[in-house]
Parts: sequence; structure tokens; C-alpha cells
Amino acid sequence: MAEQYDDTNRGAAFTPFPTQSLILQGKMNVEGQDRKICLIKDETKDGRKIVEIYEKMAVMFENDKDGNEKRPDFSGPMQNNDNLKVSGWRREKDGKPYISLSVGDKQGAAPQQQSTLPDDSIPF
Repeated sequence: MAEQYDDTNRGAAFTPFPTQSLILQGKMNVEGQDRKICLIKDETKDGRKIVEIYEKMAVMFENDKDGNEKRPDFSGPMQNNDNLKVSGWRREKDGKPYISLSVGDKQGAAPQQQSTLPDDSIPF
């Protein structure tokens, strides 16, 4: 039987699909808790128009790599968990940019990965 990939505390962010666009941002109160949100206009596979609501879960700041290319390009605290941080590395696959993400202990270092994208490849 093939070994199953464990993607716990890992993720990736890619260029949006052509049907997706950020339309609004703001906050919404849910059961007494203010939450920062953004609304993404999209459509289903059958062409039905939808608006997806996304909640902020972390913030990442650009890092000074100090000559260490294995250091994350971005890192920052997770919302609602003082013990966790998120780290991101610029990557490329098949000529398309993305950011590889890892969640780890705020006190310890996140797993190190190699950056392969030039600084101007990610539009922020």
C-alpha cells in the first residue's frame, strides 16, 4: 500500500483563477467576535456566479534573508494562536509562481526550504 502524504501544517497559495477577483474587504462580527474578511467574486464550473467570504488567519511580513537562501521569504504570527507562526517561501512550478506555506511553533524554526522565484514574481 502506498504511503499517504501528510500535509498537516502545510499549504500553498497560487495565482488566482481567471474567474476570481477580490471585490470587497472589511470585518464581520460572528457571535461577538470581530473578524477581518475579504470577498472574492468567482463562478462555479457550470457558470453560476458566487461570492466567497474568506477570514484572515495570519499575517506574513517580508523577511531579510541575510544571505541565507533557505530562510523563509515571509513569516508572521497566526491569528488566535500565540504559539504558532506561518512561514512562506517563493517557489515556481512549470513556470508558474506560488508560495509554499508552513505552520510551526513560534519559538522554533519552521522547516527550511529553497526559494526559486525572483522578488518581483509575486504581485505584493
